[in-house]
Amino acid sequence: MMGLLVTVSAVSAQAVSPTEAMTAGNQSYEAGNYAQAVEIYETMVAAGIQDSTLYYNLGNAYFKQGQLGKAILNYRRAYRLDPRDVDNNVNLALARSQALDKLDTANDGAVTNFVKAAEDWLTLDEASMLALGLWLLLCGLAIVAILLPRFRQVSLWAMAVVGLFLIVGLISIANRLYNDYAYPPAVVVAEQVSVMSGPGGADQYVVEFDLHTGAEVTQLESHDNWRRVSLPGHDFQGWVSADALELVNLN
Repeated sequence: MMGLLVTVSAVSAQAVSPTEAMTAGNQSYEAGNYAQAVEIYETMVAAGIQDSTLYYNLGNAYFKQGQLGKAILNYRRAYRLDPRDVDNNVNLALARSQALDKLDTANDGAVTNFVKAAEDWLTLDEASMLALGLWLLLCGLAIVAILLPRFRQVSLWAMAVVGLFLIVGLISIANRLYNDYAYPPAVVVAEQVSVMSGPGGADQYVVEFDLHTGAEVTQLESHDNWRRVSLPGHDFQGWVSADALELVNLN
C-alpha cells in the first residue's frame, strides 16, 4: 500500500512516466483498490494525458465504485478518442442501461443517420485526414481530365462523386466543430439535480423536473454557476448547477 501511495505522489509530481503511472493504476484496480486507481488515473488526466485506454480504465474504476455518472462521462471521453473500441462501447452501453434517465434520441432521416454513422465511426482527426485524402484525389482526377482527354469523361464522373463525398465530409466536420464549441455534450455526475426554470435556486425559480446521475445532456448556455441544458431527443430544457455536470470534451 505504501508503494502505491508513493506512486500517486510521484505521479502528482510528474516524476514517473505515463506507462509507469498507468501500470500503478492498473495494479490498484486489479487489487480492488478502486479509489486508489481513480486517484492515479485522474492525476494523469490532470497532467494533460489524452488517451482512450486511460479514460476507459477510469470509467471502469468509477463504475466499480458505483459512480455511474463519472463512469459514463469517461466512457464517452474514451469513445471520442476511439469510437471503434468494442470493450469501451460494451461498457458504455451497460452503464447507460443502469441510468435512471433513459433518454431516446430522435430518429432522423436516412442522410442524417448516414452522416451520424460516419461520425460515430471516425474521430475528428480521422475525418479530417479522410477529407484531405479526398481533396488530393479530386486534384489528381482533375489533372487526369486535363492531360488525358480519352479518360476525361470517366474522370469528370469520378470527380463528381468524390466532390460530393468531400462536401458532405466538410459539412460534417464543420458541424462537429461547431457543436463541440457551441453546444458541448455533458453528463450529470451528481446523484440527483433539480432542473430549474432559470439560473437560480428554488427560492427564485420553479423546479421543472429532476435528473439523475448518468443523464446525458447538451449544454446550451452558461450564466455564472448555472448551466442551461437540453435533453437529446426531447424538448425538455432548463438550468442546473454547474457542479452537477461535467463536459465530455476536455479541449
